Amino acid sequence: MELRLGYAAELYTSFLGISAGSQLDILEEWFPGLIITVRERPGKQEAEYADMEYRIYASRDHGKLYSGGSRRIAQITGRLIGTAKGNQEKERKTAELIRKHLANLMVTDMDLLSSLKEHVYKHIEAFTDEQTDAFGETVLQAVLEMAENRAEMDEYSKNSEPFPMDDECFDGILYNAAYQLTLYDRQSLATAYLWLLIGGLLRNEAGRVLRMFDSSMIAVHRQASEDGTLRDKIHFLFFPEEYEPVYYGDAFDQRFPDVEWYCDQCLEHLNEQEGFDDHLPVWQCRVCGWLNVLEPDEIYENREDALNGIRRSDARRMEEAVARRKAEHQEKP
Repeated sequence: MELRLGYAAELYTSFLGISAGSQLDILEEWFPGLIITVRERPGKQEAEYADMEYRIYASRDHGKLYSGGSRRIAQITGRLIGTAKGNQEKERKTAELIRKHLANLMVTDMDLLSSLKEHVYKHIEAFTDEQTDAFGETVLQAVLEMAENRAEMDEYSKNSEPFPMDDECFDGILYNAAYQLTLYDRQSLATAYLWLLIGGLLRNEAGRVLRMFDSSMIAVHRQASEDGTLRDKIHFLFFPEEYEPVYYGDAFDQRFPDVEWYCDQCLEHLNEQEGFDDHLPVWQCRVCGWLNVLEPDEIYENREDALNGIRRSDARRMEEAVARRKAEHQEKP
């Protein structure tokens, strides 16, 4: 299992027991109108490639996209979705140009990702509850397998791929997909699957999309983990109770050392506001006037969890970690 559009698309078609169709069908199915522009004209028409626009054009014949048998079109689309064999330089460079163009579209058109999310959701919303759970497990297993395979690759193998991805981009795509799966609803499942589709299509160009959006389309805030690897981060997402909280800082004058507080109303950073003291039971935001409760039950592992209202921090375990650190600090000569 690799992070390629062809593999990602097959997760859905294999789950339903249907054919994935041709390369053009896959592109049209998941990214309608972004790559293929249909020219509605009678009769068969040869497909053509417009280099200045980085678009693949095709005509429609009897309701199906028709590429005119162009070998070059087939090679380009094969490289886009990761199914073509070989590595013809001309087609590879063309596919890279298309990827750059699409990445530009996604970071400049703020409505594009929302429309793609809605498009993918239409595929998922027809699932029964049982199918939703089963497909979520299918996507999660694919994410874990991709992470395992990546961890076993050496640097030469990573860099010698026809369309290599740097580790940060790869990890970000899979982490965001995994995070969405922890929200356990159809919309989040659709977003998780969309991240695999985007990563598989854009490859390293997905890094620009990743820097603009995260799994919930807000700024990226990574979870902590034991060894910092992708596998460990994903494991922490699903099994946080297996990790022993550890506090490394020395901010012992604070009630909640190193906890960053944000206003529940306007999201302003409260720690930076004049006079802020986390020993107070509440703090009135200096910007909007909202009264924010400063209690352990209001602390989350990260900003993503806070905005999604899931997985509050375990106050008892956190306090124990701080107490252990204080004791260690006092024992130092």
